[in-house]
Amino acid sequence: MISISIPLKADSDDTVFERVGGDDFLNVTLKYSLKTDKRDIPDGTFSTSLGEIKYYDAKNITYVGLYGHKDYFIIWKTDPNRYDWVDRNEQVNQYVSCYLIDGVEGKCFVEYSYEYDAVYGVMLSTATDNYTEAEFIYNILGLNPAGFDLSYDTVQYGGVGYSSAPSSHYHTVVPDRYTLSRVDPGAYYDHYEYGDNYDIDDYLESEGFD
Repeated sequence: MISISIPLKADSDDTVFERVGGDDFLNVTLKYSLKTDKRDIPDGTFSTSLGEIKYYDAKNITYVGLYGHKDYFIIWKTDPNRYDWVDRNEQVNQYVSCYLIDGVEGKCFVEYSYEYDAVYGVMLSTATDNYTEAEFIYNILGLNPAGFDLSYDTVQYGGVGYSSAPSSHYHTVVPDRYTLSRVDPGAYYDHYEYGDNYDIDDYLESEGFD
């Protein structure tokens, strides 16, 4: 009897969910995907549109999609002293958003958390699914468009991304939650998405916030 191996694939209700660094500051959510492996990997470097980005104490997560296609992403959390673009004196969260170059297809997002005093990173391979920057940041990472502007618009030419990225090396996001809640409650409400709570809406409007 001939044994036929059926390719592993995800079901429509499967989801890959990973907390970067083990806490809830930055999460990765891939719907319609099934995790097949998670392992520690050695420190390394990506060549990106903003130059080389290093990752430390990272984990590689592989998964399959609805049709059995395989892909992976890498996550890490590390000391901010390892990145020269982090400016602790500004006391705000800071991030870079870029894409991989040199024949490697992928999107990369790295953020310094002022609250946790740590750098969180995600590199998502796009060899199978060509996610846009907006899909990566807003859908997969679940970040709020009110606090995270897109850094570039990519157009694919033969698998090479061309960027219209601004010249600044990093982009400030919002202050830590404690500071933001006191200096701009309206922005705090919008950024951390409390939902349709009309009591909070009425209070903020009575205090002069939109």
